[in-house]
Amino acid sequence: MTQAFFGKPQATFTPGGAHVAVYLVPVFEGRLTVFEVEAPGLRGRWLPWTVMGYGENPYETAAALADDWCDGAVAALEIADALSFPFDADGWELALVYRAELTALPAGDAHRRPVQYPPGEADAIGPFDPVDLVRWVEAGGGNRETGTGRREAGGGNREPGGGRREEGGGSPEGPLVF
Repeated sequence: MTQAFFGKPQATFTPGGAHVAVYLVPVFEGRLTVFEVEAPGLRGRWLPWTVMGYGENPYETAAALADDWCDGAVAALEIADALSFPFDADGWELALVYRAELTALPAGDAHRRPVQYPPGEADAIGPFDPVDLVRWVEAGGGNRETGTGRREAGGGNREPGGGRREEGGGSPEGPLVF
């Protein structure tokens, strides 16, 4: 059995490589809040996410996502789950999921607008099953049960910050060394 040893930091995803991603599950008034993104080469509903920079603190990475995507209107930010996914053909992703309790609905911008699901409802978004998203929303933070997480083999090319990109890969600063 091989172990998860990480190589030197890279400027982008590498075939067969590994990375640590940080995802944000924004919750406003008890409802899952996602972002409808429409930009050149990017389209769909996303959760805020990014590839964590080499040696960075996961909580600080999640807080930066909350500032950028949710206008910093966060009352509580707590780890919700840690999941493992295959990435592209032979790569691997460790996903750290944070639940962000929002104090206001984010304003959005020209390329992304917030969308709220009815209480207790969610669609599959990114690698996550609806049941996991609903569980994290309803947990009120701090739920550390194992998720079912899903991602089809191949995973697709994704852009840090969420969603899928039609061409090219992301631009992480490099893998995390434990």
